[in-house]
Amino acid sequence: MHHKASSVTKPSLQKQGGSAIVLAIFVIVIISMLGAALVSLQRDGAKGASYEVYASRAYLSAYSASELALVALFPINSTSADTTTCTGVEFPVTLDTSSDTGFHGCTANYQCQILSPISSASLPTRYKIISTAVCENAQTVTRRQIMVEASSQ
Repeated sequence: MHHKASSVTKPSLQKQGGSAIVLAIFVIVIISMLGAALVSLQRDGAKGASYEVYASRAYLSAYSASELALVALFPINSTSADTTTCTGVEFPVTLDTSSDTGFHGCTANYQCQILSPISSASLPTRYKIISTAVCENAQTVTRRQIMVEASSQ
């Protein structure tokens, strides 16, 4: 028996080479897109980490300012509050901003207010301290505020 040759011809090497180029370009484009996405994720992660560091610095700076305000209001070895430090005026706080501390790039201040008791003699005097800190670098500015209330008894 004699078989007839199939009418289907094999693709030529030139046609196969053309489809291989299209497939190679497609793979290169997909890998490039994945690489760009990974670079973007890494950049966003680094930016988020920087923001977290400066947010922590601002929080701790504001906390330090409130602690300094409490020390000024209730001096050590004193039996009463020093109300001259609680006038409602904003006081700047001097932070050690040298490069080896966590406060570089930060400023802080506090404001103290006397909260009058409802009945003058039976309740202790209360004080409200609001401390604010701002930490910044070239790309990030973070601000934190802390409110503390204290009483004389």
